[in-house]
Amino acid sequence: MSFLIPSIASFLLPVLALGPVPRHIAFIMDGNRRWATSHNTSIRTGHFSGFQALKRVLESCLALEGLECISVYAFAIDNFKRSREEVDALMDLASTRLIELASHGQVIAKHCVRVRIIGRTELLPDHV
Repeated sequence: MSFLIPSIASFLLPVLALGPVPRHIAFIMDGNRRWATSHNTSIRTGHFSGFQALKRVLESCLALEGLECISVYAFAIDNFKRSREEVDALMDLASTRLIELASHGQVIAKHCVRVRIIGRTELLPDHV
C-alpha cells in the first residue's frame, strides 16, 4: 500500500475534493506481505509500512470536507490461519498503533475520531 500514497495524494484526493465528496470511504488493508516480499524485507516490516501508509491516507481523508465516516478492514478471520508469530505481530501492531493514533496530537485525538472495532472481537487478545 505504501507505493500508492503518492498516487492517492496527487490524484485521488484532489479529485474527491472537487465534489461531491462521499460521506463514507473504506480501505481494505491488503498486500503488506506481498510488498514485504517484493522489497526483500520482513513481513513484520511490511505490516508496519502498511500502517504508516494508512496513517498518511487517513490524515489526507480527514481533511476532506463532507467525509463523515472512514472504515478500515484490517484483519479478517482467515488471518488467524497465518503463523502464530505473524498473528501475534499483527495483534501487537494493532494495539501499539491504535494507542499511537489516539495519543495527543495524533490522528484520532486531533480530529476527534471515534473508533469502533467490530466483528468477532472475542477472538482478539485482551491487550487489543
